[in-house]
Amino acid sequence: MVTSLPLLSASQTVELTDGERVRNIANGFIGTREVGNNGGYWVTKFLKSVGLRPGNPWCAAFVSYCLDSANIKTMRVRSGLARHFISKNKTIKATTVSYNNIQLPPGTVIVWRRGTTMFGHVGFTDKWQGRSGTTIEGNTSSGRSGSQWNGGGVWSRKRTINPYDHFRITDFAMLDQR
Repeated sequence: MVTSLPLLSASQTVELTDGERVRNIANGFIGTREVGNNGGYWVTKFLKSVGLRPGNPWCAAFVSYCLDSANIKTMRVRSGLARHFISKNKTIKATTVSYNNIQLPPGTVIVWRRGTTMFGHVGFTDKWQGRSGTTIEGNTSSGRSGSQWNGGGVWSRKRTINPYDHFRITDFAMLDQR
């Protein structure tokens, strides 16, 4: 006699947080590589989602695309500029996270700044506690070599807060984690 388990009803399904949903989507893109200089099928889709053409830096477009794909309504920012993800109400300074050893939920948006310019980099936390953690970022290198903010693909990275670096983590933008 063959028996099967009953299917889960809608009331029995596991509800993921916004951050878990967006992290899972971003995680699915790990290993995606650009073609040429900031081009290729997926990179073009990321850039198009924020109204940009191939050839532009795409880390923020990747974040925006993942937020849209996860149907995130609690963070309204969709931009091709990394530093646009910083907002007054839902942003925690990196120094506060480090000093207070704060554990951040998966899918939190992590923002870098390059020197004193308006340019930076952006990605998602995978696991983060205090000074360091793992991230999922688009338009970065795999970590072995290459650019940290204008690399060739989507990669999982180990990162550390160091407020004195030229290229440094400055902020964490929170999603509504329910």
